[in-house]
Amino acid sequence: MKKFQFKTAIFIALRYLFSRKKHNMVNIISIISSVGIMAGTTALIIVLSVFNGMEKLITGSVNSFNPDLQISLKEGKSFSIDYALVKQVSELEEVVAVHEVVSDMVLLNYGDRQSLVRLKGVSVDYPDVLQLDSLLIDGNFTLQTNQIDYAVLGAGVAGVLQVNLNSSQMMKCYYPRRTKKHLINPTEAFNTRFLVPSGVFASYSHYDEEFLFCSLGFARSLMEYEGEVTSLEVKLVDKANIPRVKNKIAQFAGPRFHVKDQYEQEEILFKTIKNEKLVVFLILSFILLMAAFNIVGTLGMLIIEKKEDVEVLKILGASDKFIYRIFVMEGMFVSFVGGVLGMLLGFIVCFIQQTFHLIKIGGGTGNYIINYYPVQMSGIDFLIVLLTVVIISYLASRLPSGKVTRLISAK
Repeated sequence: MKKFQFKTAIFIALRYLFSRKKHNMVNIISIISSVGIMAGTTALIIVLSVFNGMEKLITGSVNSFNPDLQISLKEGKSFSIDYALVKQVSELEEVVAVHEVVSDMVLLNYGDRQSLVRLKGVSVDYPDVLQLDSLLIDGNFTLQTNQIDYAVLGAGVAGVLQVNLNSSQMMKCYYPRRTKKHLINPTEAFNTRFLVPSGVFASYSHYDEEFLFCSLGFARSLMEYEGEVTSLEVKLVDKANIPRVKNKIAQFAGPRFHVKDQYEQEEILFKTIKNEKLVVFLILSFILLMAAFNIVGTLGMLIIEKKEDVEVLKILGASDKFIYRIFVMEGMFVSFVGGVLGMLLGFIVCFIQQTFHLIKIGGGTGNYIINYYPVQMSGIDFLIVLLTVVIISYLASRLPSGKVTRLISAK
């Protein structure tokens, strides 16, 4: 019986939705309600897809720079290498290479310009294994030849220092001494070494503004490390099961160490992206909620027009709950039509942008990674938007439907 009543309520609600109304104003308000929902839904789909595209773009840029896994101390800056640990990690079938890394902030002087940068000392084969040479935009990825130490700078660092690769001018690195402190003469409190700029890389991420690569030996000499490292970086085979390998390495390393994947190495960045996406979703959902309250007016007008129908249904034995359900479903159908059309329109707009790149960033004239807004559609986003439309339409439909039920009961 309940199932029959439910189907009957749906049938009547659909008839009310598509039948011609006596008063043209009811049709107009119903169309406005659907258009408002459609516009809000379209905006949600487009904005979420653009955020997905931006996230994918940033992830690709960052992940091309970061190692698959990084082993570092939970407390402290540097540690002596445990070659037994290195051997255990290297013998895993998913591991291609394990690299020693020494990294810290240094003061860099070039001519009359200075910059605080993160110096990263790596082994000679490090650029080849991680394919960092693919990020080069000028010069070459040389770190050491004939006892001459070279540096490869991020594009942002090179721009600040105005580095000329064709010049013979060298860069001077300053790093605080670990052992001797000279408070009388501050200049003697720093180790100083010289580097020759050999190349400039661009990862199109924040790394370009702060990183400089040099040889591992140079970094250890500058920072007075004897066989110590600040981290071990692990390169894995393609399509490796990263969580499984990470857990194995964490067991080998013990509780003193962090083992981080590429996302955990940039945890703040990715959390910021997701939080921004959530905030924008909530704002647009609130706008969608405001648009959905046009349904209140639509149902109010419809209830007045269908007053005689309601009275007939009551005479035929329809319960207050049954009549209430009809008008709730009517409001939800109005929103659902708008939501489906909005998702379809959003899909079309995103597909066109994804295929033809019509909307440019900065008019297509700026110096960006790409000159158009990236778009990445996700089925989960479509599902979330649809559920949002259903929930909002249900809440907006209950108010006028509940009022008509109370009025009927009072009679």
